[in-house]
Amino acid sequence: MHVKKMSYRPDIDGLRALAVLAVVIFHFNKQWLPGGFVGVDIFFVISGYLITGIITKEVSKGQFSFVEFYMRRVRRILPAAFFLIFVTALFGIAFMVPMDARDLASSAIASIFSVANIYYWKYLDVGYFAASSDLVPLLHMWSLGVEEQFYLLWPALLIVLYKAGGRKAIVSAAVLIAAASFLYGESQLVSDPKFAYYMLPSRSGELLIGALAYFASETWKDRISQSAAQALAVIGIAAVVLSISLISETGGFPGLVSLLPVVGVAVVIFAGAAGKNIVSSVLSFRPFVYVGLVSFSLYLWHWPILAFYRYAYGQPTGTGYLVCGVLLILATLISYYWVEVPFRRPAVRTINLKGVAVAALAVMTVSGSYYTISVKGLVKELSPQGYHAKVTEHFNQTKAAYRYDYNCQMASYDPKFIDFKRCVIGSDAKPSVLIFGDSNSAHYVGYWKIIAEDRKVAMRNISHNSCVPFAGEKSRPYVKEASRNSCQMFNAEIRKHFDDFDTIIVSADWEGYKYRTKSYVADIEDLVNELSSTGKNIIIGLKVPIFKDYDRSCDLKSLKIPGIDCASRGVYPDTGETEINNQIIAIAGKYSNVKTFTLRSYVCADGTCSAYLGGKPIYFDLGHLSMAGSEQIGRISVAEHDMPGLISQK
Repeated sequence: MHVKKMSYRPDIDGLRALAVLAVVIFHFNKQWLPGGFVGVDIFFVISGYLITGIITKEVSKGQFSFVEFYMRRVRRILPAAFFLIFVTALFGIAFMVPMDARDLASSAIASIFSVANIYYWKYLDVGYFAASSDLVPLLHMWSLGVEEQFYLLWPALLIVLYKAGGRKAIVSAAVLIAAASFLYGESQLVSDPKFAYYMLPSRSGELLIGALAYFASETWKDRISQSAAQALAVIGIAAVVLSISLISETGGFPGLVSLLPVVGVAVVIFAGAAGKNIVSSVLSFRPFVYVGLVSFSLYLWHWPILAFYRYAYGQPTGTGYLVCGVLLILATLISYYWVEVPFRRPAVRTINLKGVAVAALAVMTVSGSYYTISVKGLVKELSPQGYHAKVTEHFNQTKAAYRYDYNCQMASYDPKFIDFKRCVIGSDAKPSVLIFGDSNSAHYVGYWKIIAEDRKVAMRNISHNSCVPFAGEKSRPYVKEASRNSCQMFNAEIRKHFDDFDTIIVSADWEGYKYRTKSYVADIEDLVNELSSTGKNIIIGLKVPIFKDYDRSCDLKSLKIPGIDCASRGVYPDTGETEINNQIIAIAGKYSNVKTFTLRSYVCADGTCSAYLGGKPIYFDLGHLSMAGSEQIGRISVAEHDMPGLISQK
């Protein structure tokens, strides 16, 4: 933050530039800068350093005022933030499909009240079937929520500590709280990774490292030699660059690994306080300083622009990058020069036009968002005629299997599922067929339901998300750590009931698990051998063709957004069966009671694979059929008498 009561340091604006550019580059394309997301952590350290400096200087002089402190924060943050939230919410509600517009409205309200991080911790769907978080326009507001919550707590605590024991008490408390924060964040990486990422308890340590950098600077800046400062600056910036280049978002973050960039930034700040050095000189380069000055607006606008572009047109390529870049520059400059700078100056009157304008933005955003939520995202005033009917039809056609009551699909092990009556499809007789596996088994249940009803056969279905159907310990390397025990118990429970059925149908995301161990094909062979040895009729469902660019909402989006090419996202040239499916076919061929099953011929024909059948989308996401699509193929299969064998007709 830019504060008159602390001497201005251009190198800190240079650090801001480094932080925001890292974040923006990462969000444009994660492969360009794998650890660019740690730019947010750099911002946290800078904020902790500056805020602590402001408060400490004023408290030591007896000049600190909570009202003045928070008014400076309001003028610095809220006008630009509220303007961004208002424009984003208005644009999104006008152009997004109803469910997404409703979710955006909820996040807009949370962002206005500085609790976006809490909202995303509680409500952001990061499950197996969740849409990419890259499409959530206000997701980046979580970091402002963390900062603003810190601003509510730290000033009061700092003042209490200062009065109780001076700077020594503040430093001691900051060290203890920071250590607890990093350790707590590390402890939550597996059990609650969203809490670790979005919430203040696991992020406060980063802000407090900035606070400690301030006290270290004040204490040691005149005692450290120039050569030592040079060395520290180089070491610090090396740690930051290493973090930005190498830390992966898939490796668990923040936790202890975040200490590398955080301490690195703190060391750079400390070294800069001791005097000019090579790193501070580079960071003070005028273009870096300018980017640092506009970094807040740049950070605010980069994410919604990229999110909306991806939402409409998919991942940017050459022209898309250019369009997003131009829009980002324009939005940043407008926000900085027309909103940030004018509103940062304190007004003469208590009630003034600028304050009324900011309050009006907040009121309009909250009221408009609340209305959007009340109509479930379908704002008729902003929708073409007949839009509601098309939304309903499209939703029913593309719904996931897990939304259907007759599909017994669990996210975690529940032994009661195996006995639920609703899990039986087909006739009312005792089930003779067991359908099990992961979500790729579940999406076939619609197909099997039609077959079972036609053949008067009863089938029991049960599935566990992201759970490869291997016996015993073999499933564990293929499953996320938090689900390993659940998956293993599920597979063990299923095997207790094999004797109750004549036919066993198993399906899984064979394609998705194949890179997780070197023994994968051998594990599949063991599975097939195990199933065959039961003496039952065994059917192995193969993986359906994958459409990596498929967007089930594309047809609805195209009703409001111009230039969307849905056909190209759901069609690709047929390159033949996948390697892993062919390997499974070969393995199954070794056993007389094992057959494979595929619906590939309904998806791929005449050299082309399509996620549409009869003009309707039949996929839920890139690798799962919708249940309506699954049933649709079942009806065609029955009409054409093209049904799998090994299922006896009762």
